[in-house]
Amino acid sequence: MRHFFCSLRQKLSKPLLFGIYGATGCLLAAIFAAFLIVQPSQKNSPPPPQVDIMFALDITTSMQGEIYGVQQGIRDFATQISSKNLDSQIGLIAFRDRFAGEEPTILTFKNDSFTKDSNDFRHQVGQLGLNGGGADEPESSLDALTLAAQQPFRPKATKVILLITDAPPKVPDRETQSLASAASFLQNKKINQLHLVIQDSERSAFEGLQSAVPGEIFSLSEAASGRSGFERILPRIGQTIAETTIQGLQSTGKYSSNQAGLLTITTAISTGILAIGIALALIIGQNHYQHRRLLTLSEASVSTFGSLVAGMIAGATGQLLFSQIANIPNPENIEIIIKWAFAGALFTGIMSLFIPQLKKLQLSGALLAGGISGALAGGGLLLTANSLGHFFEIGGFLAQFAAALIFGFCIQLLAGLFFGLVAGLTVIFFGQLLLLPILDVSILEVGGRIVCWAILGLLVGGGTRFFVPNLQLSKALFGGTIGGSLGAIGFIIAAIFGDIAGLLLGAAVLGFFIGLMIAWAEQEQLNSETYLLVHWAPTEKTSLLLGTKPILIGSSPNAQIPLNASEGFTPVTAKIYQEGGNIVMQFDLEYATSRKMKKMTHELNVGDCRKFGNITIEVQSSINKQIKNYA
Repeated sequence: MRHFFCSLRQKLSKPLLFGIYGATGCLLAAIFAAFLIVQPSQKNSPPPPQVDIMFALDITTSMQGEIYGVQQGIRDFATQISSKNLDSQIGLIAFRDRFAGEEPTILTFKNDSFTKDSNDFRHQVGQLGLNGGGADEPESSLDALTLAAQQPFRPKATKVILLITDAPPKVPDRETQSLASAASFLQNKKINQLHLVIQDSERSAFEGLQSAVPGEIFSLSEAASGRSGFERILPRIGQTIAETTIQGLQSTGKYSSNQAGLLTITTAISTGILAIGIALALIIGQNHYQHRRLLTLSEASVSTFGSLVAGMIAGATGQLLFSQIANIPNPENIEIIIKWAFAGALFTGIMSLFIPQLKKLQLSGALLAGGISGALAGGGLLLTANSLGHFFEIGGFLAQFAAALIFGFCIQLLAGLFFGLVAGLTVIFFGQLLLLPILDVSILEVGGRIVCWAILGLLVGGGTRFFVPNLQLSKALFGGTIGGSLGAIGFIIAAIFGDIAGLLLGAAVLGFFIGLMIAWAEQEQLNSETYLLVHWAPTEKTSLLLGTKPILIGSSPNAQIPLNASEGFTPVTAKIYQEGGNIVMQFDLEYATSRKMKKMTHELNVGDCRKFGNITIEVQSSINKQIKNYA
């Protein structure tokens, strides 16, 4: 293994090398955490709470788009439910107009009206026929609700009914005489939630249904508009159902608050263990990079304690934030703005690699400016869509146009008129493609996790200043935060591989990006400052930042450039540091006396070299190197 990393040290750049170190350390820590925390907690944890959801779906001909939306969105709907650690079942009753002889249909799954298989559910919904509805507009939704309430819900499950229709209810219906009697029937059947997806104009017609059974009302017009599509809003309904279920369980004592506290503690400890793995790996990597002893007892003890505390802070903060997301008002609007901000930051970040005006902002400035521009565009889209949403044919286009106008104007301020026009046209014609990678991602749902790993990266980045001499705190914090954020995204994606495999793969990705970006931050500083180039062999050299903190050269374990004591080198043979604008090399008195040196302090210039045994050190500057290459 040591030979493997020695060969990598010679072949790879430091950012890539440290990415590998970080991935290795975090992966080993994750394996330890999985056996120490994850497995025992899974064995002792109670079974997930149950929730049974029965759809009551209007399948008259005017509901074609909504039926397709249910079919297409049911997987994401089920994912939102299961992401809250709920044991869910779904079923569906299709209804039309009983007075026209059209009796409701109950989907059956292996002789049961509920199923856990979203694929089977999706297939059967696709087989539903569209026709009928009688001569008048009202449909038999009240009888459908009472029939849904009579289905075989599990005794311990939270019972949920979701009514989807574009028509008012028949009052009286064939069996149900009024809304009040329907509400009373649902209450007697102990239905816990009733959610309605109806036309805005029909809210008064359904008023009173939720007087006995709590729930939310979703706008069918908004769900079916071109802005999102019903399959887009269905997962949000699932999220609402899941969050309402959890809140209800907590209030009745079925979902103990002690579990939330235990989960926070467990998350904090597991994150602390990952932090230890990353920190130790990066210290070992830095020491190996500098040809030093891989790890001293002092380094191990200090870094273990410090990184454990940092990781626990990050893990607890992320978990507490994650648990509070359910209380955020209008989460779908906030998510739209965040997604546009993310897309704007990504767009300008890529463009900053090619456009001179954006290059001046540097990557961090371009990402920030793009994020603000995207957020403003998303806000404009929401305002326009909410104002013109009743114009179904052109409301979506006008909202997209408003977003394009705002985003293009912001980019015009940053990069000029031409690129502002390009950005605006891009949003108009390819706006959905820009958001495609994140359209189905619940950003608020994963936001707590990203914050957790971003804080972890920030704290680990700050800690690297203790073993990477003269690394600027701002660069270390920035690199660690970006690395943690990128690693968090990879961690979340890796979760599709299951609990343990996802944890291990995600940990490796997290460690890789934190190590990569911290070393990248150091490389950015090297590109703008004077540094020390150490020639270990003709084919191997490494770089060290120069600054007010001395670079120690000698046989001491604390020396950043280690020498061999058998060759007559003292523990601290010399130290190099910057004093004002000067680079100073100060020799140790004992070493200077043994070598009969008359002058112990030397002032070095860029290009100066000094030889210590087989090692040569050289003062270098990226600016000076660029001038030489240009000449």
